[in-house]
Amino acid sequence: MCTSIFTATTDRKHVLARTMDYSFPLDFDVVYLPRTYSWKSSADHAEHESNYGFLGAGRSLGTSYFVADGVNEHGLAIAELYLPQKAVYQKQADENKINLAPHEFITWALGEFKSIADLKKKLSKVNLMDVAAPLIDTVTPLHWIITDTSGNCMVIEPTQKVLHLKENPVGVMTNTPLLEWHIENLSNYLNVRPKQYEPQQFGNYTANAFSQGTGTMGLPGGYTPPERFVRATFFKEHIDPAKNEIEAVTNATKILSTVQIPKGIVVTSGDQEDYSQYTGMMCNESQTYYYTDYNNTRISKVELTKELLARTTPKIFVVKKVEDMAILSAKKVSPKEVAADLSDKTEVSSTLLDMVGQEVLGGLNSAKQGTLDEDTQQTADQLLAELGQLKDKLGK
Repeated sequence: MCTSIFTATTDRKHVLARTMDYSFPLDFDVVYLPRTYSWKSSADHAEHESNYGFLGAGRSLGTSYFVADGVNEHGLAIAELYLPQKAVYQKQADENKINLAPHEFITWALGEFKSIADLKKKLSKVNLMDVAAPLIDTVTPLHWIITDTSGNCMVIEPTQKVLHLKENPVGVMTNTPLLEWHIENLSNYLNVRPKQYEPQQFGNYTANAFSQGTGTMGLPGGYTPPERFVRATFFKEHIDPAKNEIEAVTNATKILSTVQIPKGIVVTSGDQEDYSQYTGMMCNESQTYYYTDYNNTRISKVELTKELLARTTPKIFVVKKVEDMAILSAKKVSPKEVAADLSDKTEVSSTLLDMVGQEVLGGLNSAKQGTLDEDTQQTADQLLAELGQLKDKLGK
C-alpha cells in the first residue's frame, strides 16, 4: 500500500510525492548514490555503473543500497508502489535483454536516463525477473510512477513481458487495480465538490446544512487503494495552487495527510500493522528531496548540490526519528538585552566575544556548505571552551 501524487506550481516547478505504507519496518533515510556507483544485479549478476547521481529514500544493505524512490541530477523522478495480484515477472534471464530484479529498476533508471523520453528508448529491452528483494526476502509486486522536468507523468505496470509507458492524466497512483480502472472509477464521484450545497425544499420544510462541508458528502474515507486514489485526486484537484516549490511541498504534505495510515488502523491478515512509514517529496527542477518520518513530522531537506555530485562514494543522510519540536515556551533573550547586560560588565573581553562570534559564523557557514558533519565537533569544542571563559568573566 502507498499513495503517490504529482503536482505543478504556477512558477513551473514539479513535485512528485509519495507515502510509503508497509508492514515491515524499513528504517529508511535519505541516500545519495553517485555517478560512478557500481552495483551487481541479483537477477543475472551483471555489473552496472550509474552515469548520473541521485537522491532517494532507502538504506544500505551491506555491500549495496536499496532505494524506493528518488530524483536524479537531470530531474528524472521515480517512485515504486505495490501492485499485488497484477505484476508479472519472468522466471528466466534473457541474454539479449537487461535483466533486473523489480526492486533494482529505480537504481538502474535514475542512474541511466535524463528524462522519460530517454527511458522510453530502452524500456522494451528490460526483462524484469521473479527475484526476491533483500531485507524483506519477498518478490515485490511493483509498478512505477515516473516524472521529469517537462511535466510528463507516466506509469509502468508490468502486466506482460514487454514493458511500456502509459500516461497518467490525473497524476495520482495507489495500488491494485490497474491505473485505467482507477481513472474510470472517478466517474462515480461527480457529485463531490468543495462548495456547500444550497438549502433544499421538502414540501413546506426547508432543509439546511448542519454545517460546512456538504459538498464533500460521498468522498470515500477508507484506506483501500480505490478510496485513497479518489481522495488524493479530489484534494490534489481542488487545493489552492502552489506558487513555488515550498508551497508545493506544503500542499503535498496536506494532500497526503488525507491518505496516511496511522499504526493500528490497517492490520493485515497476518496481524501486522500496515502504516505510512515516511512521506517523500521530490522536486524535478531543483533536484531536492524532502522527507518526513512517521515519528518525526518535521520536514528534512537534502539538495543535490555540486559538492554532493562531486562525491564518488554513497552518502546516507540520517533522519531524526523522534519528534523534533520547537519549544516556544523556552526563555528567550533579545540581542538588545544581551548587549545591555554586557555593557555593564567592564571585565568582559571584546576580543573573546569576537572569537565566539567568529566560531558561531564558522559553524553556520559549514552548515550552509554541507560540511557540518566534518567540522561540527571541532567548532563545538572551541565554542564551549570560549563560552566557559566568558562565563567566568561574567561571574566576577
